[in-house]
Amino acid sequence: MKRFALCLPLLLAACGFSPAVPPSVGDLLSAPTALNVGGQVVTLESVSASGAGGFGVKVRLNSRDALPALRLDGVFVVSGTDLWKSPLRAAGAQGSAFGRSGAGVQPGETVQIVVRLRDAQGRPLWLRDGETRVGTAP
Repeated sequence: MKRFALCLPLLLAACGFSPAVPPSVGDLLSAPTALNVGGQVVTLESVSASGAGGFGVKVRLNSRDALPALRLDGVFVVSGTDLWKSPLRAAGAQGSAFGRSGAGVQPGETVQIVVRLRDAQGRPLWLRDGETRVGTAP
């Protein structure tokens, strides 16, 4: 029985099930800045701002042609070795996240924004924007 319990994670991974293990900063920073999904190249555009009221992020998926069936599933902000994550309120190719406690980043700081997407089969995909500067929230 002990051997089965030790092998269970491997069996689940082989079946396509992945436990909810948060990604590491290194994993997020190695995410691509463009995805080819069904022949369509998809990129990410993001804006972030920090202020006394908290920290916010807006993201938008871009493609030269019609976007493939993708669902925004979460956003991750990397600042040095610090990581802020949040679910997204999404509508189509756009989404936003806000946190009152903020991400611990200051206006003018450079961050990397990464989104988790789900394709039509529910598989997770990762997409990263280039480095962006945090703006000042009103």
